[in-house]
Amino acid sequence: NFLGFVLLVMDTVIAGHFVDDTNDFIGKIQVKDGIITRILRGPEADEVPADIEFGESCLIFPGMGDIHVHAREDETGKQNYKEDYDTCQAAALNGGVVHISAMPNTPNPLLTEEQLSWHQDRCSGLDVRVLNYAGIGPDTKPLESNVPYKVYTGPSVGPLFFKNESELREVLQHYKGKPVSFHVEDYEVLANNADKPTHDARRPVEAVEVALKYVLQMIEDYSLDAKLCHWSCGDKSFEMIREHRARGFKTTIEVSPLHLFFDTNYTEEFPEKWPYLQMNPSLQSREHRMQLIQGLKEGFIDYIATDHAPHTLQEKFKNFEDTSKETPITGEDEYKHLLEADKEACQAKCRKNGTSGTPQLDTYAHITTWLMHEHKFTPQEIARVACKNPGIFVNQFLPAASPKFGELKEGFVGSFTVVNKDKPTLIERKSLKTKVQWSPFEGVLFPGSLEATIIKGKRVQ
Repeated sequence: NFLGFVLLVMDTVIAGHFVDDTNDFIGKIQVKDGIITRILRGPEADEVPADIEFGESCLIFPGMGDIHVHAREDETGKQNYKEDYDTCQAAALNGGVVHISAMPNTPNPLLTEEQLSWHQDRCSGLDVRVLNYAGIGPDTKPLESNVPYKVYTGPSVGPLFFKNESELREVLQHYKGKPVSFHVEDYEVLANNADKPTHDARRPVEAVEVALKYVLQMIEDYSLDAKLCHWSCGDKSFEMIREHRARGFKTTIEVSPLHLFFDTNYTEEFPEKWPYLQMNPSLQSREHRMQLIQGLKEGFIDYIATDHAPHTLQEKFKNFEDTSKETPITGEDEYKHLLEADKEACQAKCRKNGTSGTPQLDTYAHITTWLMHEHKFTPQEIARVACKNPGIFVNQFLPAASPKFGELKEGFVGSFTVVNKDKPTLIERKSLKTKVQWSPFEGVLFPGSLEATIIKGKRVQ
């Protein structure tokens, strides 16, 4: 179920400063037929000429991987106006990402072997490797294929979710020992807070904590190989996860760049930014955000995973439809007009419930430069959460003989993400490759940049 186009690059030698979770060296790596065949250091490296060479401000990582994206495309084509596999690949390469894992909540949720085959065939010509999750919903059963699964404990975007613990338990008993990723928010808590004034109040930390209690219990009861998606809070949830892990369970955790970079202290000061930043689970306080950053740095959180979820600006600004004019002004244009004419009225509309989800693939590598500069992550720590651990996740679904992702080792995939740690990047719409052509990070000046994306020895970005 894990597909990608094999680029037959006979022999390429790449030179520069290489980093993974355990290695940090100046040298050269030889890639043949898409696979790392030699790692050269010292005098041995001096004897071999380089085909591609990067300067001293660049760090060459094993290809970074995003294990949580919404590519939107399925056999219905109903959401291809937001994104498709081709534009998702373009955004990934633009963000330094060489493999992605696509979520199943497309218009026709991926639940069957037949649907899985459709996605496999569709992705077979792509440069970026694509792994597809299968969905877990009422009445589903595990597939014969070796795939990861995704379950939603409460409503997010799409119909694939459960309304209570008993419904979820009834289905999960059939998935004993399977790799299951969880969206953790409790349906009842969300329903009870649906009329609150802001997104963080409508989707409070309590929704995560209530659901987490029974999710962790089911992980233990059914020995699930579990992952907790787009984590948004610390405090009690961290304590619960630590206790769970102390009982011998190896449940892993994702965090999105949005939850690392923004918080509700920011949206309280600039409530007009909510439409650009609304996602599920919601942003929370600065205290929670700083715990997420520290947890990622210390290894408590395992992955940077974007939850890349593209929606059009028309959808994001659906509360700003004004059809009363002879020539209607809609979406972001009306938002900008109202922001200038009546800021308080604009802010009030921005606090209302809008469309959740943000495109983040284009800026994956850039957030790593911010973590290194602003929060003193070492390159090895970045390699752990952006390369090594995502590689470990996807490698388990590859055929046994296939080269693996995530490390600088002979026999591993010869794909690399090259980051220029000293060349600032201003995020602008004109530089984005996602089909929806906007980013929650627009206007942010990141301290570094993506220098190159290399797929199996070939520079493609």
